[in-house]
Amino acid sequence: MSRARVAFALALSLTAATPARAADPLAPLFRALQGLESGEDARVVRIAWWGDSAIIADGYTGEVRARLQQRFGDGGPGFILAAPAFDGYLRRGVPMKRQGWEVSNVLMGNRSDGRYGYGGVLSTSWGGATTTFSAADQPFEAVQVFYRGGPKAGALQLFVDGDPKPAFELAAGSDADNGDAVWSPELGSARQVKLRAAGGGLAQVYGVALERKGPGVTLDAIGILGLRARRWQNADEEHLAGQVRARRPDLLVLNFGGNERVDPGLSAEVHAGEIADTVRRLRKGAPDAACLIVGPIVQGDSEGRLDPALKKIYAGQRSAAEREGCAFLDTLEVMGGDQAMARARKARLIGADLAHLTPKGHAAVGALMTDWLLARYDAWRSATTAASEPAAP
Repeated sequence: MSRARVAFALALSLTAATPARAADPLAPLFRALQGLESGEDARVVRIAWWGDSAIIADGYTGEVRARLQQRFGDGGPGFILAAPAFDGYLRRGVPMKRQGWEVSNVLMGNRSDGRYGYGGVLSTSWGGATTTFSAADQPFEAVQVFYRGGPKAGALQLFVDGDPKPAFELAAGSDADNGDAVWSPELGSARQVKLRAAGGGLAQVYGVALERKGPGVTLDAIGILGLRARRWQNADEEHLAGQVRARRPDLLVLNFGGNERVDPGLSAEVHAGEIADTVRRLRKGAPDAACLIVGPIVQGDSEGRLDPALKKIYAGQRSAAEREGCAFLDTLEVMGGDQAMARARKARLIGADLAHLTPKGHAAVGALMTDWLLARYDAWRSATTAASEPAAP
């Protein structure tokens, strides 16, 4: 084990083993994971992880997904945008090709109807645009296409391992009241899925969820370059709740703060309010889901030291977590607390901008986040088991 790994493990040992509580905010997730582990449930447990540029390349989120899947089963790569509005968008284990889409996103807030979908990006085409998803490892076994229909909508077509399937008329499959719907065609087992706007009207796609049959876990990494949590106020509230409801996540994760830290006039109180508001908007679509707020990764100031603005960010997020009944993962503490920046730079876990992780850093932080979550799960499971056992005579 490297020195950096030892240092990170030491920080983990001081912060990860949070005592389980009867009202643990993560209990809904833990019950779902326990069902997978015991064999009582064979479904896909879903984690929805919203954030900013820290997760657009699916670095540490991809590591968390992979590690959870090693223990609980592979539920697939999860929700993926048809076309992002920014460079650098990746999904671990899913090479992608896309062309021809026009996009709008919740960061810009340039849609009067506020309909940006579950992932905050709407991809549109009058015909001919395509996105191809390839499985680098295990084949896909289930697909969901999140779209907006309506009376003048066009059609979408899937190509499964190169085999064209019948076009799907979006107007026929959508709710006449708001147009939002999910198309779930039979997939079988596929190593490549290509989505094509088939013409006949406007195709509007929010994204595609690719999964395996289960039992297992998936994690939807929903990041947008430059996004602040408050930008979700640009989304129509009922529409967003409907999108979350359609995806049915077991855990809602908010992972912001890296952009807010440079806001003029930043205060813990204002940031707490913005995070709490975003939690409420997302939770409206999944009121029974677990909730977790993840603090931003270590960030440096212009002199290479730990950015003091992070103290306000962390104070605000702790307050929001307590206010909204969410768990809080102190990423900064897990990464070494006050020594996190020095350790990250020495181990080359942070890039030259002192704001984004290197590939090595993503792997290390993802491992630590998973360890934190599993330590808490194991403590909860032990406490739950002990509480259910009959008292000794």
